[in-house]
Amino acid sequence: MSPFYKTAIFIVLSFFFFAFCKGQTASFSFQTANGLYCTPVTVNFTQAATGNPSGYSWSFGNGAFSNAANPSATYSSPGTYTVTLTAIYENNTAQSSQTITINPAITVALSADRNYICIPGVINFTATPGGSVSGYTYDFGDGSAPVTTSNTTVSHNYTAFGTYTASVTATSPFGCTATNTLAIQVQPPPVSGSIFPTFGCVPATANFNASVNLPTGGSVTNYAWVFGDGATFSGNSASTSHAYTTAGTYSPSVTITTNEGCSNSFSFSPVAYGTPPTNLQANVVKPIICASETGMFVATATNANMYVWKYGDGFKDSIPGTTAQHKYDTLGIMNVTITPYYNGCPGQTQNLTIEIVGVIAGFSYANTCMNRNIYSFTDTSKGNVSAYSWTFGDGSPVVTTANPVHTYPVSGTFPTRLLVTDNITGCQDTRDVNIYTARPSLTNTDSAICRSTASVFTINNNYGNPANVYTWNVLGQTFVNSTNPFGAPGNVLGLFQQNNVIISYGAQSCPDTIALNRPILVRGPLIDFNFPSPVCTFSQVNITNNSAPFIATDTVRLWYWNYGFTPINDSSYQPQTQAYGAPGIYNIKLAGIDKNGCKDSLVKPIRVDPVPYLKVVPQRDTLCLGEQATLIAFHSEPLTWSNSATLSCANCDTTIASPTMTTNYVATITNSFGCITRDTSRVLVYTPFTATVRQDNIFICAGDSAFLSAGPPDKVIRWSPAVAITDTTIYNPVVYPTSNTSYTALLTDSVGCFSSSVSVDVDIKTTPTVNAGPDVVLPYANTLQLSPAYTGTILSYQWSPGTNLSCTNCPTTVVTALATQLYIIKVTSDSGCVARDSIKVIVECKDANLYIPTAFTPNGDGRNDYIYPLTRGISIITRFTVFNRYGQTVFTRSNFAPNIRSLGWDGKIQNVPQDNSTYVYIMEAVCDQGQKLLKKGSFVMVR
Repeated sequence: MSPFYKTAIFIVLSFFFFAFCKGQTASFSFQTANGLYCTPVTVNFTQAATGNPSGYSWSFGNGAFSNAANPSATYSSPGTYTVTLTAIYENNTAQSSQTITINPAITVALSADRNYICIPGVINFTATPGGSVSGYTYDFGDGSAPVTTSNTTVSHNYTAFGTYTASVTATSPFGCTATNTLAIQVQPPPVSGSIFPTFGCVPATANFNASVNLPTGGSVTNYAWVFGDGATFSGNSASTSHAYTTAGTYSPSVTITTNEGCSNSFSFSPVAYGTPPTNLQANVVKPIICASETGMFVATATNANMYVWKYGDGFKDSIPGTTAQHKYDTLGIMNVTITPYYNGCPGQTQNLTIEIVGVIAGFSYANTCMNRNIYSFTDTSKGNVSAYSWTFGDGSPVVTTANPVHTYPVSGTFPTRLLVTDNITGCQDTRDVNIYTARPSLTNTDSAICRSTASVFTINNNYGNPANVYTWNVLGQTFVNSTNPFGAPGNVLGLFQQNNVIISYGAQSCPDTIALNRPILVRGPLIDFNFPSPVCTFSQVNITNNSAPFIATDTVRLWYWNYGFTPINDSSYQPQTQAYGAPGIYNIKLAGIDKNGCKDSLVKPIRVDPVPYLKVVPQRDTLCLGEQATLIAFHSEPLTWSNSATLSCANCDTTIASPTMTTNYVATITNSFGCITRDTSRVLVYTPFTATVRQDNIFICAGDSAFLSAGPPDKVIRWSPAVAITDTTIYNPVVYPTSNTSYTALLTDSVGCFSSSVSVDVDIKTTPTVNAGPDVVLPYANTLQLSPAYTGTILSYQWSPGTNLSCTNCPTTVVTALATQLYIIKVTSDSGCVARDSIKVIVECKDANLYIPTAFTPNGDGRNDYIYPLTRGISIITRFTVFNRYGQTVFTRSNFAPNIRSLGWDGKIQNVPQDNSTYVYIMEAVCDQGQKLLKKGSFVMVR
């Protein structure tokens, strides 16, 4: 298998793809960045398939493949290529092919008959093409207009000195281009030169050499030499010589002329020649000096402009003046020489001597780590020391011993001097040093800091030596520098007890260690997390936060995750699983901030490996038992199919499936990174079945309905006939036939492989009838016999409700009209069918049925405490109003049910009992039949 799939798949399976395309189409467009198709070129492809393909397979015709939706392909050779796109859908594919012509690239070389001329003039250019070229554009680089022509040669006149870049662009008939450039120089020929020797005694012969950079074919026809002493010479040689006979400084030059009339000049550096100086007079100002003194020397000579002194101790000076001085650091007689020079020409050398006598002061010193303010001094002086005089700069008395030990004050800078004396010569010499003492202390204002912040340490009462060097041992780290105060970074979490600084303040002094003598806590979150690595693209990555506060009580309150593929931070403590959509290296970062505001972060890289490409067609297929399905896999790695027992090949791109039941065929590939891709083709297999019903014979009464029930489920069903049925396409329709009917259910699987039918007989039973008669109106308490009319064979009778009836299960019954009532008679026949009818008995509407007591006693004893309407045959009291003897309304209520005690008057107004008296009422009511009644009267209230 090739990196993506064999090219042969397109040919062998082409018919299969188109045969099962089912209306989907594949198409694509392509273009290059500049619109040209010249080698080498990258072509960008854009798919335009209909629908929503689940994958793509591209063959670019150059041996390259891709599974991207919109890939790019690079063509390095000219030719015509067939590009094929296969759009992969869930259960089918669609294919489209187009040809691309890649045109050959061209080359062009640019040359000139000369690319360097020393005066403005014409240069002839030639373009040499490689490949088919239809035209050229020349640009001469001097601001003139470009020239477009089909000629391979062109001339151009450069009118000014300068450096130019000429170019030619060749164009092929297909629009392919190539460009080449050439540097052009229009400038005078550069001239350089050398002279030797450049100084010395006259007569001096100087050798001159000139070097000229000439255009091709150019030659120097004349060198005009000017020697600076009035002499000149012309010739055609690049070298010459000249004898200088007179002392002096000269500025020579040369001017060249070429065969093309070009010229240029070069000026040499000045040369100087002289004669030996004469009449040298030299002496030592003081032939014998103490070592503490400086030797002074004087010399004069005629025409001398430089004196070279050698002092006899390995040192020398070149001095243009007549006076020299030198400080000796050794004792004894020194041989001194002086040589005068004029323009590098030496005169005679004269010898002198000088004697260095007396003493040279010197000493070494050191303190101890036990007593840093006590120093021991050791004399290292030279010469005959007759006396020592030590001053220590602290006001203490002079010490005259050779090797004293001195205790300095505990803090300060003390200039210390040794004075030595030679009593024989009377010479003295001194040596001075500064001694530094101190009682330094280390301070810090922090008791705790956050990690990654700085804590400032300060040395107080420090040594005054500007060359102090500090070794800071603080916060679990060591730093060496010369900084005080020092901001130490808190890079390590912990409680650090030992914090100190070591002060080194001189090679002769013991370093001093200064301790803080208290701990400093570096606090903050301990950030840690882990995850599997490497992982495969699109796989779920579980990232586990293992962070914790360094100090248990320093709760971490804020979390910030960044997973490396988005600028957005996740503030979860434990992040959700992540999936990376592209291979690569991603940086996962976690930052935490605790309750003190201390922050820390950690970054770990995760490697995401690519997953191999796999698409299976069809994703879903349907077979009738005994049929076969063709499965096709587009893949980039070796392939294995599951359930291979029913496949023609377990590792082929195309395999034949012959399942006997519904089966999932899973294709699996694994790449070199261990990443696995699976894709599944589900083949549904339909098998024969038998239709069934819950009941094959159903009896119903006329006018009734029944539920039919057929199976098995997941089938397409059709009931017939389509008469008196709610829905012929469902498993449980309702039927309501008026005569005996046989219903047949035809069940077919969803793809039409197999079908089966079954019937249900629905028979109609005889139904009785009953007519209770018209509604009746009776005076209150009157009786009436109810005698309905019946048909059919009746087995039972049932009246409801049974209130005020003489019999509740008789064909006829006597009713007493004590209240308006609707009575229902239900009869059941010998076939079990039921019939019903009703009759309403209405109490006659009369004033007598509307009654108010003549007196009531609202004394709270629970008896006769309310005055309210007592009625028969009344449905609602529309108004009940009570007036006192003054005609004032003491109570009123509207639209309420009669015979309810609590809806009457309790003898109070706003909860205030009223006087015993006679009261008048007006009452309006509506009878059960709907007539309105009005009644007036009076009653007496007695408490």
